[in-house]
Amino acid sequence: CMLCRRAQADPDICGHKLQKRGLCAHVFCLYFANELFQKGREGVGLLGFLPEDIRRTILRAAQKHCFVCGESGATITCQETGCDRSFHLPCAVEGGCVTQFFGLY
Repeated sequence: CMLCRRAQADPDICGHKLQKRGLCAHVFCLYFANELFQKGREGVGLLGFLPEDIRRTILRAAQKHCFVCGESGATITCQETGCDRSFHLPCAVEGGCVTQFFGLY
């Protein structure tokens, strides 16, 4: 996955892996990544996340280090007021982070 940098990750945490035209990402890594929005139709890019937006998110994340593992590329930032910790989605469980995703209702 280009976002969490894990070849193998628990699909219950990260979702299934998508691959298309040189892009590879877990479903939940896409949904949780900071400032990454679905701008295209579902068949465009990965689930409507545009390739250029995914690449921009990866470049921005290269400047951030995961507060759990210490490696760069943390695409998710804590949403708690006053907290600026960043992390990779697979590291969130180890760090005691709470992640919630609610699909369409």
